[in-house]
Amino acid sequence: MNSIPITVLCGFLGSGKTTLLNHLLQQSQNHKIAVIVNEFGEINIDASTIVHTDEKTIELSNGCICCTLRGDLLEAVDHLLNTHEVDHIIIESTGIGEPLPIAQSFCLTPEELDLDSGLPNLLGRVHIDAMVTVVDSAQFFEMYQRPGTMEGDDLERGYGQLLQEQLEFANLILLNKLDVADPADVQKLQELIGITNPRARVLQGIRGAVPAQEILGVKLFDFDLMSQLDAWMLELEKEHTPESETYGLNTCVYRPEMPLDLESLYEVLENGLPRNIIRSKGWIYTGSSTAILWNHTGRFLTLEPLGEWNNPSEAFTELVFIGQDVDAEEIEALLAPALVQGTCQV
Repeated sequence: MNSIPITVLCGFLGSGKTTLLNHLLQQSQNHKIAVIVNEFGEINIDASTIVHTDEKTIELSNGCICCTLRGDLLEAVDHLLNTHEVDHIIIESTGIGEPLPIAQSFCLTPEELDLDSGLPNLLGRVHIDAMVTVVDSAQFFEMYQRPGTMEGDDLERGYGQLLQEQLEFANLILLNKLDVADPADVQKLQELIGITNPRARVLQGIRGAVPAQEILGVKLFDFDLMSQLDAWMLELEKEHTPESETYGLNTCVYRPEMPLDLESLYEVLENGLPRNIIRSKGWIYTGSSTAILWNHTGRFLTLEPLGEWNNPSEAFTELVFIGQDVDAEEIEALLAPALVQGTCQV
């Protein structure tokens, strides 16, 4: 049995996922493409292409199958494989979905995912071809800096946090709506991707019109690699980023010699970080045995226990800041009041 490739489409509401999807279907007349979506009502398929419809599937004249995602994703794909002959599957996530958890569904067994062992095991029957994130280039930074958390998101994530997740865990990113985007924002967005996810392939498009061969059958997903790499660690290993210096986006790594006091840090951060900092991430050493995770995107910043230090004698704080003309001295001055005075780093 041949393994069927799966393409996962992610992107914030209004980014153009469905428009891209329709372009892909229109270009795939000679292939049987199955599409699984979270919300059927969002798909805008011309009625003239519909041959037959029932509760769960719509069969299109070009041989494509469009299914609503009802119940477990594994069962939906298993049913699809058992009832139809398909060459490729496209999964369109909701606007608040991010690629990695969806991809893991097809790279691990139900037991490894801590799911019901009675669910179908799809290993060997399907494989991820690419995780694709569609970006609204015209409004990305406006949404990135939007305050508050997203309604309907059980994880209570901030807008910037979700947008960053969708960028960092994709291996193909489509910068969409270039016809209405500010060229300076597009340039800055490209640089942000180059810093936070340098392994991603970046495409550009207008109204989702890109060649299907650039999206489907690209074989970009490598689970072994993706499950071990973290864009944050890649960035820390860089000595410099010349492109960032050219366009104004740069990085600053903060490694103080002394621990940070959490209560003092909360006071320092009460008014937020400087607006020119659009992304920061890392861990904090407070002098205790517990490491603290720092995760910031846009206006959303969280500090939470990460776990115990493997070797407390070698514990240290390490934060990377990404933004427009980030100044190392400014960062050091900002966080200086939170340092534990008179204590040397062990």
